[in-house]
Amino acid sequence: MKTFFSILFVNILITTSVSAQVAPTREIGLRMSNFNSIGMVYKKQMRENTFRRYRLAFGNLSANFDQNTSLFSLSAGGAIGKEKRRSVNDKLQFIYGTELIASVTLYSGVNGPVTIDTGNGGSTTITGSNRFLASPSIGIGFVLGAQYNFNPRWYLSAELIPSIIATGTFANGNSIYSINAGFNSGSAGVTGAYRF
Repeated sequence: MKTFFSILFVNILITTSVSAQVAPTREIGLRMSNFNSIGMVYKKQMRENTFRRYRLAFGNLSANFDQNTSLFSLSAGGAIGKEKRRSVNDKLQFIYGTELIASVTLYSGVNGPVTIDTGNGGSTTITGSNRFLASPSIGIGFVLGAQYNFNPRWYLSAELIPSIIATGTFANGNSIYSINAGFNSGSAGVTGAYRF
């Protein structure tokens, strides 16, 4: 009888410790703001209804040639943040949170003006020849949206990320600084994701 209770006690301990070590939910998906802005999203559950979110987006490589003018540009950026979810019903959740956003754009051009997007609809034009420009940005975004869960594995979400962005543009000894705050269509996105 003593052996029976010892085995039962050990089984309860093992079962409890195994069930307490449930792996956190992870999600991966595609986010699209428009057909020119597609990025990846990865989310990892920190605790119930709280996720760490990572976005890799706005990557771009371009080359433009026009008679004596050429322009090459490369841009990349991403965001890391925290997302919380509140259930509205079985399938629908309200999502909100914050993100730290960072990006860099590099330009190299010969002759002709270069117009730089300074974020949230602003732009700056720099003229001259044989120039190299670096334009880093950092900011904070506020995530607001809704998520529809089709089943336990797949969901679709729509979100807005209004943001405040600080940008510096550095070229041939010139520096241009800007701060932009925006709530525009470029901050809206749709994400389709898979849970595992």
